[in-house]
Amino acid sequence: MAKFDFIIRDINPGEIETVADLLSTGYYHDKFFKWSVDCDDSRHRIVANYYKIYLGAAGCVSHVVESPTMGMIGASVWLPHDVDGGIYHETDKVVGEYAPQFRAVSDRSHDSEPPMAPFYQLVGFVVLREAQGMGVGGALLKYHLDILDAAGIPTYLEASTPYFGGGVYGKFGYQPVGELMVFADTAVLYPLWRPAGREKESLCPNHQNRVVSFGGHKWRVLDERDNKVLLLSEKIILPNKYHDVFENITWADSDVRKFLNSDFYSEFTEAEQKQIVETQVSNCGNPWYCLDGGGDTRDKIFLLSVQEVVRYLGGQLKSSNNKFFIDDEYNDARKATNTDNLPSRWVLRTPGNLPYLVTIVTLEGKIAMTGDFVNRSSSELFKVGVRPALWVRSI
Repeated sequence: MAKFDFIIRDINPGEIETVADLLSTGYYHDKFFKWSVDCDDSRHRIVANYYKIYLGAAGCVSHVVESPTMGMIGASVWLPHDVDGGIYHETDKVVGEYAPQFRAVSDRSHDSEPPMAPFYQLVGFVVLREAQGMGVGGALLKYHLDILDAAGIPTYLEASTPYFGGGVYGKFGYQPVGELMVFADTAVLYPLWRPAGREKESLCPNHQNRVVSFGGHKWRVLDERDNKVLLLSEKIILPNKYHDVFENITWADSDVRKFLNSDFYSEFTEAEQKQIVETQVSNCGNPWYCLDGGGDTRDKIFLLSVQEVVRYLGGQLKSSNNKFFIDDEYNDARKATNTDNLPSRWVLRTPGNLPYLVTIVTLEGKIAMTGDFVNRSSSELFKVGVRPALWVRSI
């Protein structure tokens, strides 16, 4: 293949309209934008106006690709994590009757994006069809990632095309984090995270259905041995984060462990406390990504590990069908609701595939093995919490 010449540069202030038009052209047939603006005649104008707001926002960084023979053929748009929220009111105005779709996306994004700072989010990335397959996209992405890597700044994006670990995003180390953002059958976003730089068995479930009351809560009996029973809270009874700070952490030093074994434990009566058995908790780490789970601990109250969820609620620890989730016929058994009977995610004590991520059970009952951020908090839109577990003398 002949060498394809192009340059990558920052956009000039006077080029906002041209770049917005290029982005809109590139996204015209994108399934997600076809859902966002279902009128073919209006889509190009509305999406271009939408990107004009982003391109004019304080802190926005945008690059374009130019070819001597084809002109401007690609563009990327990056926004800082702390971009002025006023831009969403501006986008509401320019998209008009389609504001509910765009607003739904921005609202979900705020709940799915990393609960940390600083980071940059890639909000626009287009290479025109006639220039695809020539290395343009990889070069464009690398151009800004090199700048961010030098500054030690991680990045986040929500891809509108299915992500299976390959393509340009996989090549540069992006990996799934949290859950898919589903708006319709044809409108799905795939949240992906990239650290600064490149950091680079089947068990039988216990089908015990017995539910007991203890300490003012309902508990599901998972196991029974030596006059002791293992209990898992029937509902997600606490909206706590796994850890309050975005940092590398394991169960032994997590804030949720401290809370469960102090404040939460103190809510039980003295008689109930005497029934709770201090347990040796094994923290063997993430079995898919070989990430260390930290040292073993002794706890009165703890969270289940991935291995324990599979053992007691069902599943295949090794999956050939999906690289990022344990997703199988046991999903329904792993689903949970909170005390308001709303579907909710629940956090496990096993780390994800990076030391500041922790595995979770999703709304659909899948186990997200790549994990979510340790300081993910629960919100009105993004329900997440913990299901305490404990061994007690037989009740």
